[in-house]
Amino acid sequence: MKALVLVVSIFFISCKSPAQDTITTIKAKEFMGKKVILCDRVNYGRYLNVQKKQGTILWVGPDYPNQYLYLVFPKESLRMFSFDPEKKMVNKRFCVKGTIEKFRGKPAIYIRSESQLNEEE
Repeated sequence: MKALVLVVSIFFISCKSPAQDTITTIKAKEFMGKKVILCDRVNYGRYLNVQKKQGTILWVGPDYPNQYLYLVFPKESLRMFSFDPEKKMVNKRFCVKGTIEKFRGKPAIYIRSESQLNEEE
């Protein structure tokens, strides 16, 4: 019985999901398509298109147009947030969990819930 428990334990340990890499924004391009935890300072934010009531984007890294990464908040997701990301996150350091994707030719993480964000002190 102990041997069976040991074998089952080893099986579950070997099948666990891969750990997420913690990266800085400058390395985002190297992690396209991978789940990461990204920690850096948010520099600027704005609505994508106020007239159409679309989502919000925040720039991370150097100022526009040299930013390394976008944080994209789709409008459907913003409705569920308890805060305005553009007001709360700009000029602060945050850790963000998500998959690196492309948006407007640059790396991006789509933020669909507050649980993806953690403000650093």
